[in-house]
Order: sequence, then C-alpha cells, then structure tokens
Amino acid sequence: MARFRLFLVMAVLVLTVIPSPDILAARKSSEVTANGQSKVEREKEMSALSARLSGSFRSEERHAVPLTDTELAILRNPGKDVSGRFRLGVHRMVGISIPNNNTDLTINVPGAPAIRLELTHVKGKVAVFNDKGQAREYTEDGYTHSFIGEEVTVRGSAHIAGVGAVNMGGNLCKFNEGCVENAYCAEEDNVIPTGIKAARNAYASLVYRSGPYYYACTGGLIADSDFTSEIPYMITANHCVSKGQEAGSLETFFQYTSPDCSEPSTNSCGLSLANSDTTGSSIIATNRSSDYTLLLLSEKPPTGSVYLGWNNEDVATSSGTSLYRISHPGAAPQAYSEHVVDTSAATCRSWPRGAWIYSRDTFGATEGGSSGSPVLNVAAEIVGQLSGGCGFNVGDVCDINNNATVDGAFANYYPEISQYLGPGNNEANDPELCTDGIDNDADGHTDCEDPDCTGDNACPTTGGQCVNEFGGEIGAACDLNINCCSNKCKGKLGQKTCK
Repeated sequence: MARFRLFLVMAVLVLTVIPSPDILAARKSSEVTANGQSKVEREKEMSALSARLSGSFRSEERHAVPLTDTELAILRNPGKDVSGRFRLGVHRMVGISIPNNNTDLTINVPGAPAIRLELTHVKGKVAVFNDKGQAREYTEDGYTHSFIGEEVTVRGSAHIAGVGAVNMGGNLCKFNEGCVENAYCAEEDNVIPTGIKAARNAYASLVYRSGPYYYACTGGLIADSDFTSEIPYMITANHCVSKGQEAGSLETFFQYTSPDCSEPSTNSCGLSLANSDTTGSSIIATNRSSDYTLLLLSEKPPTGSVYLGWNNEDVATSSGTSLYRISHPGAAPQAYSEHVVDTSAATCRSWPRGAWIYSRDTFGATEGGSSGSPVLNVAAEIVGQLSGGCGFNVGDVCDINNNATVDGAFANYYPEISQYLGPGNNEANDPELCTDGIDNDADGHTDCEDPDCTGDNACPTTGGQCVNEFGGEIGAACDLNINCCSNKCKGKLGQKTCK
C-alpha cells in the first residue's frame, strides 16, 4: 500500500469530476457465482492426486537453489520496499529441464517458507507436489500455485524457467498493528452490516511477481451487467499490477479467514495453512489515474464467490458518506475496516480529490498488502479501491487524526471500463435471490427482508423453521452459510460445519 507524507508547503491540485447524467446513473448489484469448484471439492481432489503421485516410485534428480543472505533476509522480514509495495518473496531465473518421463525432478530451496515455479515448454500434464499433501496438475506454460516448504517435486515434461521463494506466513496476527480488525471476529461480534457480510466472499489476497520479487495486494471480483454471465473480472490497484508479466503470475487466495479471535500478539494464523485458488490473469484495462487495474482471471474463482456490484455516483465530494472494506494486510487473513468520507482532509499532490476519495478510518485499519481492496457503499457496491494513506504520520496506520485513507474513485474511471462492465442495472433488473446475503435488485433490502421474497420457502413467517431449504442439518460439512439449513456455517477453513 502506497503512503505519501503531506507537506504544508505543497500546492494542492483539486480536480472536479462532473460525469454525464448517463454515467451518474450507472450501477450494478452483486451476484453469487454458481460455477467453479468448491474449496472442499478441491481439497478432496488434491488429496487424491497427492496420494497417487506419492504412492508411485520413480527415480529422482535433485536440484538445489541456494538463496543469498539478502534474499533470505527479505523472506524473514516481509514488508514495504522502496516501491511502496508489500514485498514477501524473491524470484530466481534458473533454466532447468526435467530429464525424461521416468525421472522426477525435486527442487530444493533452503530457507524457503513456500515455493512457486515458472513453467515453460509444458507438454501434456505436468504434476507438481510436495510432502505436505499439496498436489496440482498443469497443462500450460505459466506460474504454479505456492507449495509450502523448502522442496517441491515435478513430474512430466517441462522446463523450469524460474524458482520463487515466498513467505506465506500471515500477518493479522503477531505483526499486524493493533488497530487492524479480524473480519471473521467482526462478523461474529455483529459489527459488519448485514448487507456487507456476503461481500467478504468477493475478496482475495493476491500474490504476484514483479521483477525479482513477489508482492502482495488485495483484489475483489466485480460483476458485469449481464446477470446470466460469470466473467471473472477483478479490480485491484494499478500500483500493484500494471504489467502483463505481473498479471500472468497472479495467484489468488479467496475466502481466506482466521477464526482465531485471540489477541493479535498470540495469534499466528499463517497463510501457510491455506491453499490458493487460481493462478494467472490478463489485464483488461489499467491507468495510474485513479490507480485502478481491471483483470480477467485465467480460472474461475471457487463456488460461492461473490461478484461485487458497483456504483459510479460521486462519492469523493460526499462528505460523511460511510464506506466499508475487506482487505488482506500483509497477505494476512481478511481484515475489516469502516471509513467515512472527509472532504476537508488535506490532499496529496499525486492524488487529487475527485479522482481519489479521501476518508477517515472509524473502525479497523489497512496496511501494506491491503492495496487494491475495493471500498464499498452501504449497498455493498464498489465505489473505489485502495491506493494508500496521505498525511503527516503515515508510518503509523493507527493515527486517524493525522492520516487519511485514499481510494481511487470508481466514478472517475468507469467511462474507461464501461465497455466491459456494461451500463449496469439502473432499473433493478436483477431478481432478488432470497438466500445469498446480497441485495441483488439494489432496493436496499436483503434476502427475506426484501418484499420480493415474501412467500418464498426460504423465508418462513414463524420462528424455528429452516432458513435455507436445501441446506444441510446441524453438523453437516459446509463452505458457506447458504450450505446450511440454519444459515450458520462456522469453523476453520476446510473443517466448517453447520451450527
């Protein structure tokens, strides 16, 4: 997350954005994906593949990739570098070919918390696996998922162009600032508004390569105007991902949360326990103005993911407007924060008001790695995405008096991406779905609170009835609330049950 120090002697440029009436009216409600693969299904598939690969004996060739002291220091101490981005790994060009189909190649990177490979000249299926139960198959050139540990084995015909070492240890825990709030715990404490809760499944922690390093940011799925389509568009920041190579190396971690609500000083909750969901993407549109990038993911996000709606009304000049955000500070589990637009906040020269939204934190905070996280209005519609902080004490993310949080304004760049997202559903064309936790028709009412759901089987008129008609009973395995009759899916990732 980029942060700028404000100087009193600095000239402040104020940009007034006056969209056309047609653009002002553009908005779109959120959607829940039905495609993709559930996390539980993926874990089962991975377990079966791991057992099959580990159970077959082959000869092995080993190759070590020793890291320098400087590289090891970067892995041990992830954080913002001179670019202002949150750096958490290093990449080394190697050039290693697998000898033949009957020999496995094991890559060893001493000191690496996790390993990513850059594969080229892939022929047929190439399997990559480790002794931690992680296993994936690849049929195209590109970057693998992250594999936990210092060793990873490759089986199949391919060339390894590069090896990355990544620190996947989470933050929101021992080394997050005390003002950062765990999103899981905030929901348990009923802090998160009902209309914002479902939006949590739109966000992902992003890990990508830029030059010789790996960085972390946050992104969110964004809906196009066709209610029947599920194009995996994602919004993040331009200062995170702006080049094709960066987009191509993108790795996503959706629905990554920590159910540990203990004190941050004792909570380790590392990303090492999470398996990533997708790899690869391409840039659809990007611009330093308003600091946005619209990506197209190369793979579908997991089932139950949410495509966020959007609204290009002028928020930057609407002082007092409440804003809401999920982010992944330091590649940590989901954090939750609330903000209020402050048009009296002094601006930084590179981020003129209008093209950017200035707000004050009222609950929680953001840190390096939160960059690119969509900020939402009360209807859970995207109105911008995080650029960073501006103020006199930006080194302290908890100082709300001297610092403002700054987001690129969706209203400013919507004309540049409207050809992809469409005109929106200004007349509330999307039907209200009564069990997904989203205000689909953008009328301010969610699920059973919406009059359109009156008489729906999922919306009983008396207590003690099943909320989700086709949901599981208490104790059944689940991924999301909608998988449960009670609409309550709780527990650790991969071990959740209906309560």
